[in-house]
Amino acid sequence: MHLTEQSDIDLVARIRNDDGAAFNILFDRYWEKLYLFAFNRLKSEADAKDVVQELFINFWLRREALLIETTLPAYLHAAVHYEVLAHLSRSMKAAKRKADIERNILPDFTSWLSPLQLKELLAVLEAEVSRLPEKIQQVYRLNQEENLSVREIASRLNIAEQTVRNQLNTAFKKLRPHLKEAMLAIIFIQSI
Repeated sequence: MHLTEQSDIDLVARIRNDDGAAFNILFDRYWEKLYLFAFNRLKSEADAKDVVQELFINFWLRREALLIETTLPAYLHAAVHYEVLAHLSRSMKAAKRKADIERNILPDFTSWLSPLQLKELLAVLEAEVSRLPEKIQQVYRLNQEENLSVREIASRLNIAEQTVRNQLNTAFKKLRPHLKEAMLAIIFIQSI
């Protein structure tokens, strides 16, 4: 019997014995169904792919200790449901952390700056933003200046939400070192 024709039980038994080919068959057999389930809950291609990838990584890493007391489809459905919930929980914690920083830390951080120093810092920020590639700059400005969410930016620009996230991450990574330098310069000048 060809490997692709083997039952789920046989494939899982082979996977427990480190059979990568059996794992690939199982992956191909269930990936799309699990992806569609995750996508219908998360409404994001990239997030759904991440969730399913995480599920299969965990499946492989725990292959020797797997205890499947139901059918494999029921087990995988429960696992993807758990991964979706874990992903949503992580996303909510990250959003809450960002909101906490913006609400609690940034006002204290900028309150000790004089209006002139704050103006200088904002001028440095604006200069660095204007150096960003046009598409990244556009996404950054929509997010920071118009307070649009990732979903709203994606809708307005007719691009994927993951593209918006990627461009925002790129913008923050490029801007962060320049802002650190500017802050250090302000602190240094103030201490003289």
